Amino acid sequence: MGSSSHFPAEDKLYEKFDYHGWKKSLDLTLEEHEVLDYVKEKIPDPPSNALAATKSEYNKAEVKAKKIIKDSIDKRLVSYISDLNTSKEIYDRLVSMFKVSDANQILFLKVEGYYVNFRYILCLEQFISIFTVSSISFPD
Repeated sequence: MGSSSHFPAEDKLYEKFDYHGWKKSLDLTLEEHEVLDYVKEKIPDPPSNALAATKSEYNKAEVKAKKIIKDSIDKRLVSYISDLNTSKEIYDRLVSMFKVSDANQILFLKVEGYYVNFRYILCLEQFISIFTVSSISFPD
C-alpha cells in the first residue's frame, strides 16, 4: 500500500464527539488489515518457545495494528498512548478515555455540539454584518 496512513482524516479521533464514528471506522480498518483479532487478544502473544516465524508474524501484525491506531487519532492524543506497549493497551486506553456510554452524557454532547455550532453561526453572522455595514470591498 503506497499510502502512509491507513486512516482517513475525516474519521480520526479528535474529541468525544468523534468517538462512535471513530471506533466503528477503526474496528473496520483493523479488520480489513486482518489485525483486529490481535488488538482484541483473540490471537495471544506467542510463547517464548514458539517458532521464530510465528513470533515474527505476530510482531508484524502487532506493529501494523499499533500504526493503524496511532494514525486514527489526532497527533495531540499520541502522548496519552506513548507509554503503552501493545495494541490492546493502546486501544483500551483510547476507548476508556473517550467512550460515551451514558444516555445523559450522549444527550449532553449532542446539545453541546448544537450549542457550539449555533454560537459559531451567530459569530459568523455578526462578522458578515460588520463587513456589510462598512464599505469595505473584497476582490473576487
